[in-house]
Amino acid sequence: MVLDRMTSRIHSVLPRVALWTGLVIPFAIFALYRSVTRVYEVPPGRDIFAVLRGTWAWTPADSGCRDNPHQIDFSANRQTMTITAARPYTLASGALDSIAYYEILRVTRSSLRGVLRGETRLTRDSTPVEWDLILTSPNSYTWHRSDWLSWWHTRSVQRCPAHPATGLDRQAPHG
Repeated sequence: MVLDRMTSRIHSVLPRVALWTGLVIPFAIFALYRSVTRVYEVPPGRDIFAVLRGTWAWTPADSGCRDNPHQIDFSANRQTMTITAARPYTLASGALDSIAYYEILRVTRSSLRGVLRGETRLTRDSTPVEWDLILTSPNSYTWHRSDWLSWWHTRSVQRCPAHPATGLDRQAPHG
């Protein structure tokens, strides 16, 4: 008798648990996905190139802006993005460099897609890796490789504050 009652309770509880699990788990997965793939869209009438132009540093190092910032700029025809590092870095070939040139392939209100000149890393189909620079706010971005899963990104890159003495490092346009 007790066993029958327990079995009856289990059978009445299991469908409820399954229903809630079926609703909660997909929602939680979606919320997690949206939190790691958050993008910022430049408002209509604004210019993504102006938002990206300026001085940036990798996070979470607080000293990145002081010790190792990089400058983003664009060619006049907006076909090339130039990233100039404050300090030289080692290439895969072992050579030192401090300037990277990206040929811009696609522009949206939230991202740029480009291919690094001289890129040696290849996708599975033996084409050079393409890189997406994705704005996450007017003052931060991440990188995403075209052959990565959609939610894989580098750590965040933050805009550096204006230098108090010169004001040369630009802040994002307001708006």
